[in-house]
Amino acid sequence: MEEAVASRLLPYCGHEIGTVYGRCGCAYVKEKAAVFHHLVTDQTGVLVLTDFIDTKAACVPDALKEYVLDKCPTLPKNFLCRFSVNELESWLLADREGIAKYFNIALSKLPINPENENDPKNTLVNLARKSKKKVIREGVAPPPGHYAAVGPEYISLMREFVNIQWSIENAMRNAPSLERCVRRLCEIK
Repeated sequence: MEEAVASRLLPYCGHEIGTVYGRCGCAYVKEKAAVFHHLVTDQTGVLVLTDFIDTKAACVPDALKEYVLDKCPTLPKNFLCRFSVNELESWLLADREGIAKYFNIALSKLPINPENENDPKNTLVNLARKSKKKVIREGVAPPPGHYAAVGPEYISLMREFVNIQWSIENAMRNAPSLERCVRRLCEIK
C-alpha cells in the first residue's frame, strides 16, 4: 500500500516519481536504510513510508533513530523517512468522506481520529464488513472463520481506493502525521 500512497503524494507535492518499492515493511527499511541513503543525490530524493506500529518503538523519534539514523547519522534534506501513525491505513481512514463513498457506508461509522485507532487495518476491515457493496465485503474482509487479517482482494481494492477516490486534502485534516509528511515533502524542492 505504501507504494500507492507514495505514488499519489509525490506528484501532489510537486515531485516526480522514480522507482517505488513497497510491501516490504519496517524491517526492510532498517536493513536497507544505508542503501537508500546512497541513492540520494542533489537531483534525486528518497521517500520512505512505513507503519509506526510495526517498529515497536516508544515514539517516532526513537523509531527514526533505530531504523534510519543508526545506519545513516547524517541525512540529506531530500531523504525523508515518515512513519504513518499507527498504520498507513489510518491515512486512508482519514479521508472519511472518500472511504464512506468507496465502501458505501454511512460517514458516521468512520472514526473521527483515525490515528488514535489501535489497529487501523482492522478498523478498515470491520468497516468493509458493513459495506453495501459485495465486492468490498468479500474482497477487503476475510471470509468468516478464516484466520487471515484481510480479504483476498484487500491490496488491489485499497490501491484502487488510493488511486481513484482518496483525497489527500481531506485526509490531512484528520491525520496529523500525513499533514506533516505532506508539509515536509512540499518543503523539499
